[in-house]
Amino acid sequence: MATHPAVQPALCSQSETLPVQVDLVHTNPNLLRADPGLLCSADLTAPLRIGYWAWELESFPEGWESFFASYDEIWCPSPFTAQALVQRSPIPVISVPHYPDWSRLHVLQERRRARVPRASKTFRFLCLFDFWSTTERKNPDGVIDAFWKAFPPGSSNPVPVELWIKTSSAEQFPGACHRLMAKTANDPRIHWQHQLLGSDELDELLLSADVLVSLHRSEGFGLVLADAMAIGLPVIATAYSGNLEFMPQGSAALIPWRLIPIDHTSGDYRRGWLWADPDLNAAATWMRDLATDHQVGASLAVRGAAAVRERLSFTRLAPIMRQRLGTLLLKPTRRELLHSASPAVQSLN
Repeated sequence: MATHPAVQPALCSQSETLPVQVDLVHTNPNLLRADPGLLCSADLTAPLRIGYWAWELESFPEGWESFFASYDEIWCPSPFTAQALVQRSPIPVISVPHYPDWSRLHVLQERRRARVPRASKTFRFLCLFDFWSTTERKNPDGVIDAFWKAFPPGSSNPVPVELWIKTSSAEQFPGACHRLMAKTANDPRIHWQHQLLGSDELDELLLSADVLVSLHRSEGFGLVLADAMAIGLPVIATAYSGNLEFMPQGSAALIPWRLIPIDHTSGDYRRGWLWADPDLNAAATWMRDLATDHQVGASLAVRGAAAVRERLSFTRLAPIMRQRLGTLLLKPTRRELLHSASPAVQSLN
């Protein structure tokens, strides 16, 4: 199998001489539309081609229809995403969830278990997002507001608390960054870290936290949520969208929500489409409970780690991929079908 070199490693080693049968292209249509030459350097010559696409809303993404013609099958990270893409897909759309880096996560889980709690330690809530994913969807405003509901500025709290917000790409969105920092400027308990971290630095940040908070409006999957649960870090998250693939009831502090229309277009998320509005009062209640009762977080951590280990295990995910590849390899290839098609159809490739 050959893949887009920037995203996924090839399944065949360099020394093998078997002909490549499948190209796996892990690149979204919106990126290809913005940069049509993005795949020019990739050696996409296999007779079968799979696209791995991520999407975060229930509505079908605008303008993606024309890209189906280049693929035999589409894979995506969650049933939530698959349900959106299949609405207009003439080819199979299959949920193939991300497989975590379990060797790394097992080490982090042991390091977290070995931590010695300090009575004077400030209880840290952690929120992470990339500005490219839009502040509207990632909803850091909701996290800040829930934190203030749980621990009003100037009030006395049973334990010292802080909210650590780590962002990426802040320099490319100065207006949005300035607005958020201005919003929290008078609360010294809220800290901002605008930095692209390496994997080791990100691991240290996760280990420094007591709870990870994501009051997202929608997720295609939620990689950092899965990682946090896997290492035994309690998670507060909106009970909606792709994260439910690995986050059953009881494995995280799942926040109720209601669907609301998007009030203005932001990136690929169009005005009038729907996403979730999480209940900030419920999130605040969970924040208080987790900060004041160690056993609440400990129980949540155990159930969360068990859920991710079961739902994103090799035993569960490998047969899905094996079955899909086997099914594709038994079918006529896209190349064979195009060769026998009319010139008009061939021109769509």
